[in-house]
Amino acid sequence: MANLDFYALSDDLRRLFEFLFAETDIVAFELSSEFEHDPRQFKSLAELETEFTLGSHRAGNLQLWSPSIMVRPIIRRVELQVPGHSFRYAVEGAGLMQLYLDGKRDGVIYHTHFGPWSEAGARQRSMHPADDCDWAALAKLSGRIQREIRGKLCAARLYARPILHHAFKAVQEGQGLWFGPAVHHADSNDIQKAAA
Repeated sequence: MANLDFYALSDDLRRLFEFLFAETDIVAFELSSEFEHDPRQFKSLAELETEFTLGSHRAGNLQLWSPSIMVRPIIRRVELQVPGHSFRYAVEGAGLMQLYLDGKRDGVIYHTHFGPWSEAGARQRSMHPADDCDWAALAKLSGRIQREIRGKLCAARLYARPILHHAFKAVQEGQGLWFGPAVHHADSNDIQKAAA
């Protein structure tokens, strides 16, 4: 299953989460909890926006869980050697999908990352049982999410990376797109408008 990096600002991410929460059975968990706290979970855009500033640089890392793919995520307690703190929790599982939210800083938009494990990758590298996941259902749901991002939400592309509508508007108004180590602007020949 392919991973997908794309450029999005706050309104783009709102549209994506509206799709995820209304059209799928996804529940979003934070990847790692705050120190000495249970991991937070989010079932709506409103809940999510109380904790994350969508569209900001390094806004947060999420694990997307679908009960149609795996029974429940694994909540693992991580003992810490951090002064003043003793533990936090990690949300894990071979059938989870990662969504690492990024956005704009100092006039440059950084890419957001979406991606699940593939079955082969999970069987080789996951510390959790790969048999706990319905791999066909994961492929179907991941593909549906990627089609939403690459299709309806996409206004242009930088190489193969989708640029969502509000991010593309910001580029046209002078913002840049980071594609390490270069920053691309509206006049870049590598930015192509999506087909209508």
